[in-house]
Amino acid sequence: MIFIKIVISITFLFLVGCNTTKVQQVEQQVGLEQLLNHSLFNKLDTPSEHSIFELPDAEKEMFLAYAENQKLSQIRDDRIIYNYLESQIANFKYHGDTLTSAQTLKRSQGNCISLAILTQSYAQALGLETSFQEVTSKPIYAKENNVVYVANHFRTKVYAPKVEKKDDNIIEFFRAGTLIDYFPTRRSFYSSSADYNDLVSKFYSNLAAIALADKQLDIAYSLILQANKFTPNDAELFNIAGILHRRAGDLQSAKNIYQTALSNNEISINLISNYQLLAKKLGDKELVKELTSQLVNKEKDPYELLVIAKNNLQAGHAHQAKAHLEQAITKAPYIAELYLELAKVRYQQGNIKQTQTLLEKAIELERDNQKLDVYQAKLLSLQMDK
Repeated sequence: MIFIKIVISITFLFLVGCNTTKVQQVEQQVGLEQLLNHSLFNKLDTPSEHSIFELPDAEKEMFLAYAENQKLSQIRDDRIIYNYLESQIANFKYHGDTLTSAQTLKRSQGNCISLAILTQSYAQALGLETSFQEVTSKPIYAKENNVVYVANHFRTKVYAPKVEKKDDNIIEFFRAGTLIDYFPTRRSFYSSSADYNDLVSKFYSNLAAIALADKQLDIAYSLILQANKFTPNDAELFNIAGILHRRAGDLQSAKNIYQTALSNNEISINLISNYQLLAKKLGDKELVKELTSQLVNKEKDPYELLVIAKNNLQAGHAHQAKAHLEQAITKAPYIAELYLELAKVRYQQGNIKQTQTLLEKAIELERDNQKLDVYQAKLLSLQMDK
């Protein structure tokens, strides 16, 4: 079940201002599209921008009828959207898929991007403006085919209808509206502001990451091109494009993409980590050293901690391995492999009862049938040794 929290923001300050002109000097930067090796991929059809937000006719009619009824009670338009979401998706289930509005309604599931897209559809139906906030909660990590995903969350600010001002020289400093947080039960922290273009780009880039995990390189390429139309300076897009070229065997183009991102100051931990992996493949020890130094003081994700723990265990440092695995589990308690590795540590330390408990937890969480068979065999072996 999903919970929604709202914050009503009130217009409370007006400033009298004047028009000013700001001259900016813009440096010409190399865009991502110029760096892609287009000869390696085929451009395929992708969902249109319009289709992302299109509501089924029956749903749109039902929503507009609901809105008209709410207006009779003098309920403000932005609050109407919150009320409707609360009433319609009470049994909504969180799922990692990034979906269009129509898909979200049909399946009654999706991630926060899916819900932000659905909210945008309702706002468009009422002619309301929106903005978005990217927030970081306890990050959701997933790993497929050696690609690590870190999911930040979006929440939506739906602005109240504009009130006609008597004086055109008065600038509205804060606008009234409703902030909708789709996952208030998680401890969320404001990360950065976002807009409509960021939302659309996130839709396409999420699908591109999924296509990469499924080794569908042409689809990933096509979706990256779409996302780039909306956010041409997004570090994560450069990162995904770099992975795409590495997967296609074009290591030099991948290097050019990563290096250009760093030169343009479009940097993320994911990008640096994947560039470091590429540098190792290229045998560039100096570059590996340089990129490693950039990561030293960065917070490690649970998969990095898992690698460190495995190295600790091989070196005979079980206590250090245990500490790193427990730290990783705190960050991502839903990753089965962490419990398996901790079970190995506890087994070495002679704690059979906790080893069994940890293996049972790994079995509970594991979705891969092959891995599940391995975990169950280990548990069975442990029980037979008793």
